[in-house]
Amino acid sequence: MFKKLFRKEKITQVNFDKFELNLSVQGKESIKKFCNRTDKERMGDIMVLGDKGDNNFFYLIYYAALFDSDLNVRFAALKRIPNFQDNQNFDLLIDNLNKPGVGENLEPYYSMMLCNLGEITPEELNNRMSK
Repeated sequence: MFKKLFRKEKITQVNFDKFELNLSVQGKESIKKFCNRTDKERMGDIMVLGDKGDNNFFYLIYYAALFDSDLNVRFAALKRIPNFQDNQNFDLLIDNLNKPGVGENLEPYYSMMLCNLGEITPEELNNRMSK
């Protein structure tokens, strides 16, 4: 627990093979820097950048939603995914979230995201929430 609170080790390796996005060297470095921030800092980054919906930061939302180690950071990213609907890689993100064992493990935020995207109705959302 002490290591987690006061971690000094740096994450230098991120498996970009799973990433499926064509990232520049700068984009990869940004993700590595993002990974080395605390959970609270990553959460704040996702909230600020996600609320802006700036497509230049889509790759961070993509990373956070699919791969972040902290569940709350992933939830924060899911909540903000609808702000990036016009990104050319948006469908790739949704397809990855729709894979078995991915989105369903991120409930209820996954269903709320689907509702905000118009993929499910508010009634379907309520039904999912009451299960």
